[in-house]
Amino acid sequence: MFMRKLITLAGLALAVVAISPASAPAKAGGTDRPVKGTISGTVSLNVLTGAFTADGTGVATHLGKYTVSLQGAVAITPEGVFGSGTGTIVAANGDQMTGTITLETPGQPGVAHTTTIVMTLTGGTGRFSDASGTLTAITEVSPISFDGVTLVNSVEGTVTGQISGLHRHCHSPRRPH
Repeated sequence: MFMRKLITLAGLALAVVAISPASAPAKAGGTDRPVKGTISGTVSLNVLTGAFTADGTGVATHLGKYTVSLQGAVAITPEGVFGSGTGTIVAANGDQMTGTITLETPGQPGVAHTTTIVMTLTGGTGRFSDASGTLTAITEVSPISFDGVTLVNSVEGTVTGQISGLHRHCHSPRRPH
């Protein structure tokens, strides 16, 4: 039971890494932009404290190739694993989006499981300085290693959602020809 809870916590943290866009309320000016993409990465979870960090990469509309970094804490309940924290997404051109995250893994998953991560955007830099919206990642989480304290998981998934508040002068990163 303890190992199952550890795996669940790690999976939840890993799912946090798999950030994806969902729907976002429209900002004045009507700059809603749909987002679709992929995510993969790793999540490290301290099973004693519930603290996690996650790092991932992916490709998404309006971001190009991007990196994501998450940190936070999770708790295991009879209903599943739940957590919260903060995150930063860095687009291909270096512009950043920041926000808060929540994650959940329903039930008590076994070795591999699905985790949902929702990131609520609160701003950023460059073309994302006024960014708002919600990104949702649905990820498949698989344990890689466990040393008795730190559980490391791999994460693969999809990202969907909307970003509002993009500056009109640059809606997506340049792509090589």
